[in-house]
Amino acid sequence: MKKNLTFAKLVMLVVMAALPFSMMAQEGKKKSKPVEKYFYIQADGGLSINHGDLANYQGWVFDDFNHYKDVAFKNWNAHLGIGYQFGKVIGLNLKGGYGLLSGHKHGQALVFEGDNGIYYGLGLDKTNYIEGDLNLTFNLFNMFKYNPRRVINLVPHVGVGGVFYKAGAVNQLNGEDVDHEIVGQAEKRAATFSVPAGMEVTFNIAPKFDLFLDYTYNFTGSDKLDQVAKIASDEKKLTINDMDMYSQLNFGLRVKFNNPCDIEKMARESKKITYRVDPDPLKEGEDGNVCFDVIVTIPAEYFEKEAVMNLQPYLAYNGGQINIDPITFVGEKVKGEGDFRVSYKDGGEFTKHYCKPYQPEMENCELMADPMFYVYNGTIYPTQDEIVKNEYFTQGATEKLADGVIAKPVPEEPVYVDDTIITKVPVVRLVYFFDKDRSVIRNTKANRAADAAFGEILKAGEEKAFDIKGWASPEGELNHNQNLANDRANSADKQLKKLAKKVKVTDLELNTKGFGPDWDTFVKLVRESNLKDKDAIVNNINSSNNKEQTIREMCDIYPELEKDILPLIRRAEIVTYEDHIEIVKKLVKK
Repeated sequence: MKKNLTFAKLVMLVVMAALPFSMMAQEGKKKSKPVEKYFYIQADGGLSINHGDLANYQGWVFDDFNHYKDVAFKNWNAHLGIGYQFGKVIGLNLKGGYGLLSGHKHGQALVFEGDNGIYYGLGLDKTNYIEGDLNLTFNLFNMFKYNPRRVINLVPHVGVGGVFYKAGAVNQLNGEDVDHEIVGQAEKRAATFSVPAGMEVTFNIAPKFDLFLDYTYNFTGSDKLDQVAKIASDEKKLTINDMDMYSQLNFGLRVKFNNPCDIEKMARESKKITYRVDPDPLKEGEDGNVCFDVIVTIPAEYFEKEAVMNLQPYLAYNGGQINIDPITFVGEKVKGEGDFRVSYKDGGEFTKHYCKPYQPEMENCELMADPMFYVYNGTIYPTQDEIVKNEYFTQGATEKLADGVIAKPVPEEPVYVDDTIITKVPVVRLVYFFDKDRSVIRNTKANRAADAAFGEILKAGEEKAFDIKGWASPEGELNHNQNLANDRANSADKQLKKLAKKVKVTDLELNTKGFGPDWDTFVKLVRESNLKDKDAIVNNINSSNNKEQTIREMCDIYPELEKDILPLIRRAEIVTYEDHIEIVKKLVKK
């Protein structure tokens, strides 16, 4: 009986109403995962189940399946919908669809509107309906522990909507078979409201895709979806105003239009990041400092656009560790500033320079690093302690970067003897200059002079072995500068071979190599220049975490850098070596 169902429906509605209140009690002290908010579209379809007057249930809805398994293709439905997930638990969707209903009923006194006859054993043949409804959804599992990557979720929903239906024909049944038609299909559609309520089981198959299985019970405001009404008995022809209902068991697919910032994946795949240290092992310099570069290579399509990575390097020794300044990497959509901005599409290579005063603990240590990831939420945190205190985070794999430190040797008692040292001293014989970001040798006065100088060297016939060193000015990205320096060295190589061919020199020996950005020459030229603030410029660049960007900014303030200094660094040098004889006091062991 429908009365048996009413209590279950009431319980479902009470549970739905209580969900928002129970959510309020789930606030925890631990930082929860960042909430993903997103739009989505969905499509579903499946079985329609009639629970109206012409439905042969005997006390519980599942009895109807005994009938519908034989006529499933006469009782189907399909929907399209759009929705929005507001946060951890609550969502809203709007969907519309089309469906068919059929069914039969035995042993129940039934009447038609405007007909005094009493009928038994009637069947409904395909009422078709168009429906639309607005649903509030609740993710039950996320009420207790939020996880946007949980594989399975339970999502009850309740809503309001409307049904635009055309009631099907009603037939007299002879047993289970149709005997004859009593009332034909309704001539026009009618409308009524509906209250859908149900439960969905979702299966998260990818960050942007869910499969789901949904059972929805639709309460309607009409008793005419099957054109008949019940009466209490033959003697009491009292019509029972019992609204028609139907349910749907559907399977569907949901596509989410969001760009989830998957820091869990970044942490799992943190081994894709590679590290290099120059020098390795670390060494104490003559000035008593341990100076080195940490070079971090991040692969393409790895760094999420709204993510932040804090890399904490430290020198670990037996009994403790020495922390050094962390490096902050930010995704391309992060509005805050870090040490380096990383493109999702391209990744990149990034260099951080360090200098630390030597300490005895550094002698037997290892340079390690811990990567930590979090989603940008308006604040960049400089230390991992602050991240732990304020944000949800994931921890990547700890990496060993280099061995530590080779200390500067100190002799017990220095003993010296005179010694003759012969060293090879490089001599720059000529230079080709290049335009910014170019590797073609242009026909300029300086380059013509270099051609002439090389011709004189070849005519003299004393030197045929040369080193060709390509250089780039240091304001560009490291990879770009290295490639540009290689190309400039190769251009000079071709130019020398062409000149040698003209004078019929065939045994030329060329050692060609690009050396990337020339920081030393840049600093030297700035210090030797007439710039008013040259010391401040050098100090500002040396202390910067992103030297290339700082040079670009300095060029805007001091155009003399771009006009007079950087062009002298964009070059290829032709180098030979001469013997240098020096009498020195040589340190020997006792």
